[in-house]
Amino acid sequence: MSLKLANLERIYVGKTKDVYAYDEKSIVLHSKDSVTGWKVQNPDGTVTVVEDPGANEVIGEVAGIGLKNIISSVHYFNMFEAAGLSTAFLDADLTEKNILLKKAEKVGHGLECIVRFKAMGSILRTYPDYVKEGQELTDFFEVTTKHDAAGDPRISKEFLTNPDFGPAMTSNQYDDTKALCLKAAGIIKDDLAKHDLDLIDIKFEIGMVDDQIILIDEISAGIMRVFKNGKQFSEEELADFFVSQSA
Repeated sequence: MSLKLANLERIYVGKTKDVYAYDEKSIVLHSKDSVTGWKVQNPDGTVTVVEDPGANEVIGEVAGIGLKNIISSVHYFNMFEAAGLSTAFLDADLTEKNILLKKAEKVGHGLECIVRFKAMGSILRTYPDYVKEGQELTDFFEVTTKHDAAGDPRISKEFLTNPDFGPAMTSNQYDDTKALCLKAAGIIKDDLAKHDLDLIDIKFEIGMVDDQIILIDEISAGIMRVFKNGKQFSEEELADFFVSQSA
């Protein structure tokens, strides 16, 4: 399917992707070559750049990674569909680095859902007295807001479902969201494990179509942390791996 952007209206500009209006029921997501992470100022004046899929800062570009992210998205959306999971995926144009998705409503003001299998990253900074780096976690699910200025704070089920604040979703919808994300993360973890890769954590975005919670956005190297033999794969290395598996 051809998904050229020339005559489409851009309706959202993001760190790693842009979104274009396609028709009344669908949108086009264009994947860029950007990667996110942190820049740390060292005492000697040098700067250390750390890749982090959960970070809010673009730290550079990797040529071709946008296309690789589309390839991995198609791969996993097809796996999700085969497993009966609800997603926004409709079609893709690899040449243009674009995905056609169902147009979904925001849940609340926009939410991200994280599934963790081991404790790394922001959870260590948030709960330093309760978790140790690398600690095994079982069905650990949490939700954060999409509010860069506030650091994407965690938000509880009680808040999201409280009628005093909206609510963003019902209690049943929250439970459905958790089940959906755990199943999707499990599929990816099992797929990576076949190649001796260890999924540490992954971040999904959700939306709503006809009052049903679905997975939206892309399923790419940029939303997950993956290790092999105790060493973290860079986003580029992981994206290259996904491409090699699709060949």
